[in-house]
Parts: sequence; C-alpha cells; structure tokens
Amino acid sequence: MQLPGLVTVPHDQAALLDELAAMVGTCFLEEMWYATWLEALDDLGADRSRKLAITQAVIRADYEVTSPYGCVYTLDDRAGAANVYLRSELGGASWPALEEQSARRLESVLTADEQEVLVPRAEAMEPLSDTNWPLALAGDDDYLYFISAGVDPARRGSGAFGRLFKPFLAYADEHGLRCYLDCYTDRLEGIYGHYGFETVERKTAPGFDLVERCMVRSPR
Repeated sequence: MQLPGLVTVPHDQAALLDELAAMVGTCFLEEMWYATWLEALDDLGADRSRKLAITQAVIRADYEVTSPYGCVYTLDDRAGAANVYLRSELGGASWPALEEQSARRLESVLTADEQEVLVPRAEAMEPLSDTNWPLALAGDDDYLYFISAGVDPARRGSGAFGRLFKPFLAYADEHGLRCYLDCYTDRLEGIYGHYGFETVERKTAPGFDLVERCMVRSPR
C-alpha cells in the first residue's frame, strides 16, 4: 500500500528499520502483554534496559520478516511507525508462517537462561496471545491487520498517532476492507473504539490477570 503521509520502508533500509524498531520497542515495554511476559525475567535479575532490548528485538524481528512485503510504515517525520499487513500483499506467505519466522529470529537474541523462562511463559500465555483469529472471521476476504504501532514517546500528544493511524482506515474504507487488531487495556480499547473498532471477543489464560481484546472495524 502507498498511503498519503506515510513512507513504506523497504527491506534494505536496515538502519531505518533499526531506528523504528528501537522507537516502537520502547513503546511496547509498557504494553501489558510484553510487561507480563517479561516479568519472568525478574528472577534472573534482568533490569529495564535488558527488557527494553528484548522488546526492541521483537519488533525488529517482525520488521525483518514483514518488510519484504511492504508492511512497515513510518510517518514522514519519523514520529511514529506501524507494522500492518494487507492480506493480499503477502502473496503466497501467511501471517502465521511469518510470525513463526519472527519467533525463530528472536531466539538468537535471547540467552539460554532467558529462553528457559520466556519460552514456557509465552506458551502459558498462548490462549491470550492469538494474532491469527482474523483468519476465521475473514474467510477468503482481504483485510488489514495491525501487528504493531507506536509513537515516539517524546511526541505523544502531538497528533502523531492520528496521522499514523488514519491513512490505513481511509484505505480500508475506500476499498471496502475490514481492519483487525488486538489490545490488552481498557485505555487502548477506548482509543481504538474512537476510531470505529468494536470488541468481538475477549480471551484469557489461567493464571494471568490479562485480557486480549479482539477488535474489528468495518468499512464506512
């Protein structure tokens, strides 16, 4: 997709992908799924900087596997970035397969001790970590799915999120496409609700005080 106000970042622009992953990874350090997952590192004495390095590595791994399909976008002024796929642009690939590739890339960043605690933690959280649920709802239809989105913490409140988010919704409306995303807090559910998303399912997992909100926006 070529969207007004947004730059599609090519796969070969590694330095820019690194920069954007560092920014969005900083945002995701506060995201409840990641915060809950990374609590498993507390017994290893991991500090904030190590957890930050891991969230940034997660985002960079996603960029590595999705950027060849034109799925990484940034604002012209680099105030925000989003990883969004249009199903039809993945060609013969699928998000489940790409997500698995990303997970394998992340493993190379983790120490053996970190893998020993984080892998079982992720498995326990799997019931509320579903990113493939849109497939059942969409059938054969094309759609947009928001993998991640974030704004430079120093630019929050500047309108950057709206500038980042609205071009995707405009494209979806123009082409009659549904949009899908998931989030984990009442605050984010309210923000996305403001943009026309509705929660269609809530997922939980035993032992975790966390709820995955599966949200859908129909074209207007």
